[in-house]
Amino acid sequence: SAPLIIIYIIFLFTNRTPDIVPKESNKITILPEKEDRNTEIQKDQVRTESKSTNIQPKPLTFDSKNNNEKNIKNKKNKTVKKPKELAKNNKDKLSTLTVKDIKICKKIYKRTPVGADDVFTNNVDSLYCYTRIQNTGSKKEIKHIWYFENQIMTQVRYNVKKSNIYRSWTKKTILPYQIGKWRVDIHDNHGTIIGSKEFQIKNTNDYN
Repeated sequence: SAPLIIIYIIFLFTNRTPDIVPKESNKITILPEKEDRNTEIQKDQVRTESKSTNIQPKPLTFDSKNNNEKNIKNKKNKTVKKPKELAKNNKDKLSTLTVKDIKICKKIYKRTPVGADDVFTNNVDSLYCYTRIQNTGSKKEIKHIWYFENQIMTQVRYNVKKSNIYRSWTKKTILPYQIGKWRVDIHDNHGTIIGSKEFQIKNTNDYN
């Protein structure tokens, strides 16, 4: 029996399979370092070359057509005045209204002032501002402004036609208690004072 036992034990050792078999997935393959570095360098070179080939410098371009079209449109939108209109405007600028005479009077008879003076009594019902104006240009508007003690009492507007001497007048009612300094300013169509006349209203008792 002893020899049989020994043969059996030897049989078991010879036919024994290992318990742990390494899996294929756990195998580690190590490549040589030189090959890896070379392949990486080659890949980087390929990437840089592809990038350099894709990027191309673009030339600077100026859209001259659009700029020319804008300039042409702006020129078209600007209204060009005709020579006749320019001449007319120049005449209007050159022509001026000139006051030849101003008088404060009690009446107007046949377009002539009557009772003109610089001092009046407070028993007058009304007074007139008579003017003779030269207008070498087209018809223009003027304005008479009546002042009492530097306060505006009334404003009268009217047109002055083209004339060497254009006679015109405005009227103002004078109340008995409006005693003091009066003035009439004449303004042209631009608001410029082209003439002025001062006068006084006194009490009848003081005047005598």
